[in-house]
Amino acid sequence: MKDKIIFSINIIRFSSLTAIWTYTGIALYDFYHLSTLLVIIFYSLGYPILVISYILAGHLTDSIGERNTIIISLFLTSLVLFLGFFLTSGVEGIIILSIQAFLNSLYVTSSSTATGTLSSRSVKDLLLSFSRFRAGINLGWVIGPILGGLVYYYVGWKYILLLGSLGNLISIPIAYKLNIKRNTNNVSHRKYFIMPSKYLMEIIVVQLIFAFVGSQVLFGFTVYSTNILKISSILIGYFISLNSVITALFQEPVGRYMAKLNLNFLKCLYILGSFVFSMSYLSIFYPGNIVGLTMFIIFISLGEIILNPIILSVSYIISFKYHSKEIGMAMGSTRMAEGLGRAFSTSFTAYLFSTHDYEISFTLLSLVGVIGLITNRVIYNSLENLI
Repeated sequence: MKDKIIFSINIIRFSSLTAIWTYTGIALYDFYHLSTLLVIIFYSLGYPILVISYILAGHLTDSIGERNTIIISLFLTSLVLFLGFFLTSGVEGIIILSIQAFLNSLYVTSSSTATGTLSSRSVKDLLLSFSRFRAGINLGWVIGPILGGLVYYYVGWKYILLLGSLGNLISIPIAYKLNIKRNTNNVSHRKYFIMPSKYLMEIIVVQLIFAFVGSQVLFGFTVYSTNILKISSILIGYFISLNSVITALFQEPVGRYMAKLNLNFLKCLYILGSFVFSMSYLSIFYPGNIVGLTMFIIFISLGEIILNPIILSVSYIISFKYHSKEIGMAMGSTRMAEGLGRAFSTSFTAYLFSTHDYEISFTLLSLVGVIGLITNRVIYNSLENLI
């Protein structure tokens, strides 16, 4: 299967990069010795970087093709992280990590677009391909934090950057094996912006809400568990790893099962996934113990497994049908919405925690998820018209 090439790249690349992302917060203080103000500036840069990088990623994907954009992102990421091994001041660290985040948007947009291009336009094939796409990423999330912990403990932060550089470099020869036929119609329409159709705007909202609700595993979950339940950070790490393990193991089998369903069953599964995904937050504080945390991780993992391939598949279908000449920019817009949803999520939840108790905060998150995910008609309309 052609999409196994991207699956392999995702495992290698995200294994090396999640080792960096897991320990960035610690490195900002312990290695770069940044002040609190500079740390705030670093994370604030994430918003403009997300917007600008995804716009450029979509333009490059349309202009030079998915494979070339993937290779460029891998090469430049490897080069930047290699320089980070030698550039160790605080300001240099901010620049290196910000550029790496910028380049990651190029890869995410081009690789997700390539995954759809390598598949047929049927929902069945897209579900299988995007399930495999997500499984590769989550396998990287299983391996990366473990590798990063070992490297950080024994040899230090800058060697994690070297590991990230090596992971991207190794992925380049694999990326050259991608054989993607470019749409020649795109060449004469090199735009930086598109006028999104109402269908694209709807899926952007879906992605934004989905990412917003789903991003609490790394923030809301950890804050509540450590501050209220007094769970050790080591045990929290195991819980987060459990999320990645469950998703990595079951993403593709569930994708194969969904591909066999007819339209009505697929719609019902989407509703079920939305409900399980959002209601998982209620399982945190009602039991209020290890059992509740375990239920949360299992339920939110199952919800992600069901919803991720469906949303990605519909994103590609809409991009292809209504924005075929700017498909890269259309897909980039949906990926940007996911990134912004994750970014807004942390800020919003921090605000809820500061103004309400934890029970009210997680209840509000659950309601946002249920209302937002179920009422977006784009999933049903797109599947009905294009299955």
